[in-house]
Amino acid sequence: MEDQPYELMDTKQAADALDAYLGERGPALQRLRSALADHGQEPGEMLDGSVYSVSPLWAWTTTRITELGVAPMPLVEDPTRPSWPSWARHGRLVDPHPPAATLALVDGFASYLGQLISAAAPQARWRVGEHLIADHPLLNYPVLGSDHQQVFLPAMPLYSAYQSAHGRDPMSGTEMLAHARRTIDALHGEGPEAAAIEEPLVTVVAEIDCFDVGLREDIPTEHPGVVEHLIAELRDRDGVESVHRYGPAALVVDVPDWDELRLRLWCTLWLQRHLPR
Repeated sequence: MEDQPYELMDTKQAADALDAYLGERGPALQRLRSALADHGQEPGEMLDGSVYSVSPLWAWTTTRITELGVAPMPLVEDPTRPSWPSWARHGRLVDPHPPAATLALVDGFASYLGQLISAAAPQARWRVGEHLIADHPLLNYPVLGSDHQQVFLPAMPLYSAYQSAHGRDPMSGTEMLAHARRTIDALHGEGPEAAAIEEPLVTVVAEIDCFDVGLREDIPTEHPGVVEHLIAELRDRDGVESVHRYGPAALVVDVPDWDELRLRLWCTLWLQRHLPR
């Protein structure tokens, strides 16, 4: 399959993409084992099958990702692209982007995370992402889903990898462990992330020369400091020219080189990381 973005796939292409993703899980995990061994770690100890192992594994992965930095060439010129995992080729990577070695680490970590979460939430099944809510960003993505939630497992590790590669604050091992636990709870229909399926954290509407961004109404009321923090970090992103807050839960964002999906995904992942639990 060509590198068709998930959002533009038809039903058959999305089904094929899910098969491709699942077919890559075993090899990706084996590459992670090899990477651990090559850097003096004991794979059997690091990948012991417990949810608690997420924390030290992600801490080690983050150290490696930080060392690897960013790829020395833009996306369109990167000769390693054919070797990337399918989710990276069909997803929405942006420049400056992580190198192939980082994408392989994220891929292996996502594979291991999938094993742990599947064992803890056996009712969840691999499926093609659907519009479970009106403004859901995972259409056609390969997701692990239940009646209560669907999750694209590489998303949060990739977000953190971009943070590391750009010298910003990545997710700690403790944060990634908390994310794994929240995902398990959500797949069981428990916790705030399960409730989020009823109402998205973020909605984005393209206007003339800008984007209208709406936050879930409880966020500015219950967590006013989080909104100011989000605005400050968004203003610091490459390509963002301005962010104007014109209401408690309403922003206007001028970022010419982004599209609705990229802005919505960035804001959603940022909020998932920073909202108090």
